[in-house]
Amino acid sequence: MLRVVHPKKKPRNGELTADEHARNARVSSDRVLVENFFGRVCLLWKIMHSTFKWNESSFDMFTRTCFALTNFHADINPLRLDDGRFYRSVMGCYASIAERERTRRASIQRRYRRRRDARIAADQNIRTRLSFSPSCSPSSSQ
Repeated sequence: MLRVVHPKKKPRNGELTADEHARNARVSSDRVLVENFFGRVCLLWKIMHSTFKWNESSFDMFTRTCFALTNFHADINPLRLDDGRFYRSVMGCYASIAERERTRRASIQRRYRRRRDARIAADQNIRTRLSFSPSCSPSSSQ
């Protein structure tokens, strides 16, 4: 059996009471904590992050072990204190990856434009030489 706690929805044409708002804030806070816990499980134990391909009995054993070890880890490093710092470090890592990609793409585009300009200049140079090359005039061929 699974028990799920949802926040209270605002009734049509109505408002939530102060107690209901407070309850929703507590439910939301608890849900964030649970999401942080599952995020830490996936961060610490790769087997929990990927799709499990073995049989159910070994999955249950691995799952219980991973959750027990993560509970121990959460006792040492509380979820709320550590996860904000971890989230900021991950977002910083993503930002640096995005900046590297922008720099790489800009470099590729500069190189492409430089080579395109060189090709255009070479084509114009060839056309200029061909259009001004001395042609055989009828008087010089006699």
